[in-house]
Amino acid sequence: MGHGKVDILKAIEESVDTFYYQIAYDMGIDRLSKWMMMFGFGDYTGIDIYEESKANMPTREWKMARHRTPWYQGDTIPVGIGQGYWTATPMQIAKATSVLVNRGEVLSPHLLRATIENGDSFDHQTLSEVDSRPPISGVQERYWDIALEGMRRVNHGVKGTARRAFANMPYQSGGKSGTAQVFSLAEDEEYNAEELAEHLKDHALFTGFAPFENPEVVVTVVLENAGGGSSNGAPVARQLFDLALAEKEESEEE
Repeated sequence: MGHGKVDILKAIEESVDTFYYQIAYDMGIDRLSKWMMMFGFGDYTGIDIYEESKANMPTREWKMARHRTPWYQGDTIPVGIGQGYWTATPMQIAKATSVLVNRGEVLSPHLLRATIENGDSFDHQTLSEVDSRPPISGVQERYWDIALEGMRRVNHGVKGTARRAFANMPYQSGGKSGTAQVFSLAEDEEYNAEELAEHLKDHALFTGFAPFENPEVVVTVVLENAGGGSSNGAPVARQLFDLALAEKEESEEE
């Protein structure tokens, strides 16, 4: 059964892969990679942990250097849904979500607030430096609104892929479910999770933010070999949202 006529809001809410295939095809890898890199993909997030990976935002130049073959139009299509040559870390996905929530302001994730010399008082603390990146400019507000509203519908829309996990919430939120394939299927093979070894099953992905109107929390969940992002990743994100916002409310009341 198909999705019928699809616009961007419906594509986000119901996770319509074919819509993104077409968008990626129309954009081409050059424009697609340029914009994805603005959100932090294919680069270090700037977090103060030195072991992180850049993952991979593919380009024509990358493929030629890595595989000694040119980029084909067919290579672009799976990148539209985060597959093919494209890879990302959970921290990159969380950072990209924050860029969207902050409407183009690029904030690097950060752990260390400050340091003090042994024996010194807190009055002499030295604030640690936060990596600064230029904001994404020139994007009309209505385009940010469309993406954010689509993510709200994922969690609270009539056909949102994560609506069950976010039912009966005292606040609104936004999110996007996803599934990461662990291995590639042959042309004549079909994916059947029940017949696969545990380590070959899909990873469950979910990224989101809450509350919707004035976001305070961004959560990105990757559950290894857990299956669907909406059925397995979203409930975990819901619990984290509830916990984080409840703790904030308690601290404000003290």
